[in-house]
Amino acid sequence: MYIAGFAITGVPWWAFTGFLAGLLNVIPHLGPLLALAIGLLARWFTTDDWVRLAYVGGVWLAIQIIDGFFLSARAAGRAGVNPIAAILLTIVAGFMFGPVGMLLAVRVVAVIAVVVRAVSHVDTQR
Repeated sequence: MYIAGFAITGVPWWAFTGFLAGLLNVIPHLGPLLALAIGLLARWFTTDDWVRLAYVGGVWLAIQIIDGFFLSARAAGRAGVNPIAAILLTIVAGFMFGPVGMLLAVRVVAVIAVVVRAVSHVDTQR
């Protein structure tokens, strides 16, 4: 989504900056802000028009809304991870394992929840 949005808004090196912004978006809480900063900085170096910078911000906001309300919420909800628990997991894993822990905390718990649910489902069918 970032690649398409950055291409539409005229961000220079839109493929690279969009790809990098998408990768950074994986980092909870901080990644989306870094993605916004990359898009705005890349656009700011080539223009002094505030309207064009606002377009980049609008694309970022639209992507965050789509990601937060639809994609991530459905994926975590289907896995059975409570949103408050996800925030606490991220904080605790950040203290225990650093940035890598922050990246992997919710994903690992979601995978474990799905595996436990699948194993318990198999046991009940016997």
